[in-house]
Amino acid sequence: GSFSCLCRPERRTDQPELRERDGQFIERHYTPPVVISTDSRSDEASSMSTLLVRSKPDFSSAKPIATPLFQTGAFESGDPYFYTRASNPNFEDVEELFTRMDGGAIGSVLLSSGMATIAGVLSSLKTGDRVVANTLLYGCSVRFLKDYCASRGIRLDFVDLSCESSRAAGLASSQPNLVFVETPTNPFLRSIPISALAAEAKSYVPNCQIVVDNTWATPLFQRPLELGADVAIYSCSKFFSGHSDLILGVASCREADALESFKRQRFYHGAVPDPFAAWLLRRSMQTLELRMEKHMSSTSQVVDFLESESHHHVEEVFMPHVDGEQLSGYGGLLFFKMKNDEDGSKADRFADALSLFDRGTPMATVRSAVAIPYTGSHASMTPDEKEQIGLGKDIVRLSVGIENPSDLILDLRRAFGIIQSKPKP
Repeated sequence: GSFSCLCRPERRTDQPELRERDGQFIERHYTPPVVISTDSRSDEASSMSTLLVRSKPDFSSAKPIATPLFQTGAFESGDPYFYTRASNPNFEDVEELFTRMDGGAIGSVLLSSGMATIAGVLSSLKTGDRVVANTLLYGCSVRFLKDYCASRGIRLDFVDLSCESSRAAGLASSQPNLVFVETPTNPFLRSIPISALAAEAKSYVPNCQIVVDNTWATPLFQRPLELGADVAIYSCSKFFSGHSDLILGVASCREADALESFKRQRFYHGAVPDPFAAWLLRRSMQTLELRMEKHMSSTSQVVDFLESESHHHVEEVFMPHVDGEQLSGYGGLLFFKMKNDEDGSKADRFADALSLFDRGTPMATVRSAVAIPYTGSHASMTPDEKEQIGLGKDIVRLSVGIENPSDLILDLRRAFGIIQSKPKP
């Protein structure tokens, strides 16, 4: 009835163990494992299955340098976490970092995706409320806003909030309960003045919620809550993780009511992250500033090259205005318009000709990528909707990674050469 062969021998906690290190012996004090009774008189305690399930060493004295992975769905009774749907140490590790990065935040909530943060934003609205969204948004955000608001009797107006006169007229007409923007915008990377927007919107409805998708700028270069926004949201599959290996979202909040709303979104609506993804995200964010510096430097060189191609293939390059006040820096994503390419055939052939730029959904990662927004990020919008925002098939999006920029420019030059030498069939 004994399984002593499966257990380490007991040793007193005050009995040191000698370990050799660099030719010298050092003392290592031993903490015994949890002892499982092997008394053959107890069938339950002495069964192999019980030993396999219940034996668990006590690691509480360990002090790892890296945050451990808490890959668990549940915690023991009395534990402050109690259930991963509510929280998890790996979630808090990320949340505390975003709270400190986003000046003005009282807290942040990690959710299962960037789209889940938008769902959390909208969950606070009720029938009869009014929403103003900027005309330039990620295509899936547009579709979700339209579907959600239409199904719940919420008024939704799209307004060009980058234009002062349009912004003033739109806010006066709608007097919204919530304003939703990306800045810099997707596409075209236009900047929306957050402070002016917040002041104008709240002059009509003092408790109007200003929500800013700050994914492209990151808190390194733009801090919306310090500028008057109430919530900043992020898609963490982009720069924050930077390796195309996870999907998560974060919402940073200036007020307790908004913070609680996002917590409810996670607990009751099931927008629960995976602890391993949270652990990966926190590890990746240790190099965020280094990667963003490289993105910024390489993007600047790529932009210079594209602008030098203006007399051949490039009609316009789109980059945000870095004013040093709202936006202190920028890098990674850019758009350009292909010259004489209304049907998009040149843009498609150009993208296919690139060898150092991945095609598909990746963007804002260490690997460079190319996409045609018309059929990619904004595919969920109708042709009329895309025409209204000026998005044609001739618009190309480049995500500049951390490869050698000289290699990337050489690849771009070669692709332009291919479409020049091989005209549309």
